[in-house]
Order: sequence, then structure tokens, then C-alpha cells
Amino acid sequence: MTNIHALQKIFPAGFDNGYGSLKLLVDGFDVVRVPSYISTADMEDVPGRVEFNGTAYTVGESAFRAGDHFERNIDSNENKVKNALTTLLGALAHLPQRKAWHLKLVVSLHDAALVKNLHKSSMENIKRHSQANPQISKWKC
Repeated sequence: MTNIHALQKIFPAGFDNGYGSLKLLVDGFDVVRVPSYISTADMEDVPGRVEFNGTAYTVGESAFRAGDHFERNIDSNENKVKNALTTLLGALAHLPQRKAWHLKLVVSLHDAALVKNLHKSSMENIKRHSQANPQISKWKC
């Protein structure tokens, strides 16, 4: 990782954006477990609200409360891959705010057929977004 001060804390973390609930465990914090819902509906500043690439997303219980204006990972097997970065950022938004998160991340994906797609599309997507958005730490893939 570049641009990380030698004394900067790197948090070991595990993430599973499962079909029913997404789970995020970051060292030193309680487990975040929220429904795997994503909404782009206009809302106030609620838990799980993030702005990314000019779009505001809400992840978790608040997205469900948006009515029928939400997407779920369970709607399609590919949603776990397609929504991986959005749900990770939304899960982080349920933790206390930090100026920057530096994570050493392990991601859970139990569908072996999707692993190639995850590596090819989502990880390249993460790299591209982290270069365009300095607030996102560099990811080592």
C-alpha cells in the first residue's frame, strides 16, 4: 500500500455481503450485521449512507425502509459481485466515522463460479475507483 504513514493503523477485517445479511468484522469494533439492501432513494443522513462516484447509496435497514426503491443481493447471484464495493462502503458507514480506513480485507464468496468474475470485474473496479477517489485506500489484489 502506498501513502500510508508507518504509524497508520491497518485494520484486519472480514466481509461477507451475503444474500440475506451483510457482515463486516473490523478489528476493535463490534460486528456490523445489516440486511443486504441497497437504495439510491433520496434520504436524510441515516446509518449506512455513503456517497460514491457522485451517487448517494444507503445500505442496510434504512434502505429497506425506502419502500420498494431498493435492490437486494438475493435478487440475483451476480448481485454479490456487482454490489461488493457499494455494500462494503455502506457497512463501513455503520461504524464510527474515520478520516480514512486502511483495511487488510478478507472477503467471503461461496459461489466458486463467480470467483473469476469477482477478480476480473470487481477488483479492477476497486482499483479504478481507488485511483480516482483518494479517500479510498489502495487495494492490493
